[in-house]
Amino acid sequence: VLGLGDYSYDDSADCWFDVVNPIDDRMKIIIGNHDHREVGKLPKYMNHFGLTEQYYSFDYRNIHFLALSTEIPFDVNSAQYKFVNNDVSKAGSNPNIDWIIVYYHRPMYTIPSTHSAIALLRSTYHPLFEQYGVDLVLQGHNHNYQRTYPIKFNSVNPRHPIETSTNTTAYTDLHGGQIFATVGTGGASLYSFTGKEDYFVKQHKGFGILNVDITNNGKTLTGKFYPNNNGKIVDQFTIYK
Repeated sequence: VLGLGDYSYDDSADCWFDVVNPIDDRMKIIIGNHDHREVGKLPKYMNHFGLTEQYYSFDYRNIHFLALSTEIPFDVNSAQYKFVNNDVSKAGSNPNIDWIIVYYHRPMYTIPSTHSAIALLRSTYHPLFEQYGVDLVLQGHNHNYQRTYPIKFNSVNPRHPIETSTNTTAYTDLHGGQIFATVGTGGASLYSFTGKEDYFVKQHKGFGILNVDITNNGKTLTGKFYPNNNGKIVDQFTIYK
């Protein structure tokens, strides 16, 4: 279970720990702005989940997961950038890894909503994601659901990435692009959209989760967004290796 940040809006993190207690032994979290800046919360989250840094990585079967922090320095001179560069380089050349999934809090791409995209994050890391074959990127911060086509970094006009496929649901090859999904739909007040971007396939204002299954002997990734636990699928996409 991947947490994408901003877990408690109360003065304490304890209420959230109580809620997630049945699943926290299988949770992997990243730190959001509310988790980082509000007094006393950050060390509790870090200690509870055994984190020594706000960025880290791990493998689960044939998937490599990379957790970044948008709340501490991430520029090319930072310790975090050096870690990420080394980490995705190794994962991209590992024959036992078929999928690379990255997750962090503040978005580098977003449909116009309450929070804007972080330009420095985009220009620093999206080229790395391309270079080393990242497949799926998960974001938080905006309290809604958004999902892009596979996109590549556009150095000429970074706000408008290059779509590598215009298929809306199935991808046999991402052609160097990455699918970005914002899943800020865990329970806090929802954010409306104030515009559209043509490189996004789907936008949805509602609570829910993105479920990702790896099937077909590890060669097929399917993402499904389920709203409000009612079983109805709002969005679905499949990547075939």
